[in-house]
Amino acid sequence: MIINERYEIDELADAAGGYFAMPSADELAYTELLFDVCDQFGIHYYSADKKARAFVEEVTRVTWAKQQEEKTGVQQSIRPAFTA
Repeated sequence: MIINERYEIDELADAAGGYFAMPSADELAYTELLFDVCDQFGIHYYSADKKARAFVEEVTRVTWAKQQEEKTGVQQSIRPAFTA
């Protein structure tokens, strides 16, 4: 019975494109930052329109890059899209 269950799980994983992998610490931190930015601007990400999502995603991207500069000491060339 257990062998059949594993086989069914393997079939489901193959159909979904592979097994689930736990997100890394950086991925979790980036996601947390995204939702912090959403809270800061009063935006509910999943119900936001395309423009609002693009805005918070860009603010998150730039903020993350600046945090990584501070953390690693390695300067990154960051150009926010909204200043172009």
